[in-house]
Amino acid sequence: MMRLATFLVAIGMFLMCFSSVFSEAAVMAWQQSGGTIGSERINLQVQASSVSGQIGIAGYTDQEVNKLIESWNGKAAYSIKGSFPLKADNRQKEVNTAGIGGDYSDFTSILLDRGSMISKASIERRDQVVVISDSLADYLFGSADVLGKELFIRDKKFRIIGIYRSENNLMEWMTKGVRPEALLPSTVFADLSPESRVGTILLEASGDALLNGEAEVHKALMDNNLSVETYKIRIGEKSLRLIQQLPRLLPALTGILTLVLGLMWMRRIAGGTYSRMKLALQIGDSNEVMKRERFYMLKQMLSFFAIGVSTAVLVLLARFSFFIPAEYIPGRWIDLSFFKTKLFQHWQEQPALFGHMLPYQLMEDRLNSYIPVVAAIGLLLGLPLFLLGIREWRIIALPTSDRFIRLFYCIAACYLVLGLALLLLGLPQLISPGLWGSLFGFSLFMAAYRQPNRKDDYVEY
Repeated sequence: MMRLATFLVAIGMFLMCFSSVFSEAAVMAWQQSGGTIGSERINLQVQASSVSGQIGIAGYTDQEVNKLIESWNGKAAYSIKGSFPLKADNRQKEVNTAGIGGDYSDFTSILLDRGSMISKASIERRDQVVVISDSLADYLFGSADVLGKELFIRDKKFRIIGIYRSENNLMEWMTKGVRPEALLPSTVFADLSPESRVGTILLEASGDALLNGEAEVHKALMDNNLSVETYKIRIGEKSLRLIQQLPRLLPALTGILTLVLGLMWMRRIAGGTYSRMKLALQIGDSNEVMKRERFYMLKQMLSFFAIGVSTAVLVLLARFSFFIPAEYIPGRWIDLSFFKTKLFQHWQEQPALFGHMLPYQLMEDRLNSYIPVVAAIGLLLGLPLFLLGIREWRIIALPTSDRFIRLFYCIAACYLVLGLALLLLGLPQLISPGLWGSLFGFSLFMAAYRQPNRKDDYVEY
């Protein structure tokens, strides 16, 4: 029975830590993929419902997007996606290619291994330059230094000015097929493929984007005589806040449980001490009682304050501000039709076209799908299993010292296994100390908590 209880505690703790730590690390990796702009962006992405016939027809032309960028108060970038045959020496390959414009490097985390990125001046001059991935460079040229070498796209000569690194991490695996293998100036891309349209426009958001972002974009589109129906507007800060709070749901719940148990524990200590002293004073002299019970009183006071401080620290570590967008709040507290409408909208919502998406956008969609499931694993499986194991420890009367020893082994194992997993997946290792502290602190608090009984803290004379 003891081994089963310890196994339940270990599995429950691991699932709790995995759901929160892995989710937070994935969100951090997603943030890092957003370049210097990060979540302070507005994404305009072509809607699947607006495309009829050949993919890429819906959207704006290169000239239309540049008009929009010139009128936007802040940085902006865009990409045009397509597929071209690239030829070098005797080797040829059909590759996904993107024409990039504006401040593209500020909105994405493409890491150059050698050379330089395409500049705004190159875009304006229509320079026939290209930046390719290291895997494409190996395929076309082998191990030779390819900077300055030339390749052909539709019989036009291009000079290689940069090589970017293909990363072997979770971000790359989850967005495989979205990152292009070759980058061209958008103006040159438009010359190669005049029928192509811009699928994604990235705009730097202002400080009040959560309130006025969509209105600002609609105004900019209308001022430039561009259709507002073709693109869906997504506020980066709103998406980040919604996803960011999911890994914190479990620690927030542990904070609530810690607060309730801590207050109950402190009340029991105060009540038990009061009852004991009241009974003692009824049958003895006050000076004698105080002298005899001073060590007991000191121990109870220290226990009371230690529990109070521990509870306050864990609650502070676990707390965070929930973010609920205004459009998610019904006009009335009980409005089933509102929630039914929101649910149907979610089911009917059509995702952006895969070919038009950037890794940052696709990672956002992936996280929206996976992180709620991972968070639910910790809430619905990890926490109940952990509490069941703790309950079994109490039933078999396992000493508190033995509980702590087993818990410390479980904590060490969780920390090492999750750290190794994050390392192998290429996810950030710097997880918030508050997250670790709230989860492990709650585990120790639950192990130390004693189940009350009728004679607890009483002395019979």
